[in-house]
Amino acid sequence: MYKAKNTEIFKVFKNGLKFLLWAILIFVVVLFAQCAYESSYRIIFGKASYSVKASYKLPNSNTEIILERRCIHLFLAEYERTLVLHVAGKEVLRQEVAADSGGYSRMNVYQVSPTEYFLSGDISYDKHELDITIPKITANHSEGKLTGARFVGAFDSDEKKVWRFIAKTEREEQKSKIERKGGI
Repeated sequence: MYKAKNTEIFKVFKNGLKFLLWAILIFVVVLFAQCAYESSYRIIFGKASYSVKASYKLPNSNTEIILERRCIHLFLAEYERTLVLHVAGKEVLRQEVAADSGGYSRMNVYQVSPTEYFLSGDISYDKHELDITIPKITANHSEGKLTGARFVGAFDSDEKKVWRFIAKTEREEQKSKIERKGGI
């Protein structure tokens, strides 16, 4: 009788162990397939299959300024960035801006007038004027921000490394990483 009970317990344990091993194997195969898909997509096409979006909804309007980041390197934190303008939920403008190849993704947003914005990245050639009435994005090669422009926030990663728009009420204007290190 004692031997029969041990044999039964051993069979249950053996079946449970088989189930656990199969579940782990399936999990590993699915995980590998997901990682392999994204990695191969980046190798073949040179960028990720998805982008991360941060958006700034203009006060008292149905207009949104969006900055998308798409990973363009298999291992390093390098991104292609695209400015998008949405009006009433519809995309009306899309333009690529300077790629981030070293942690310079932050883009400060300044309001020049009720319909004009100045967007300034850390790199000198990553400055843009946005007119939401036309709509049009124009490159601006000036060194500083436009006269009379007031800081409203920044597209940046927060303390938890989440890519989003951070309003000036949450965080004051930050110096660029290049300025903090003494320039190029």
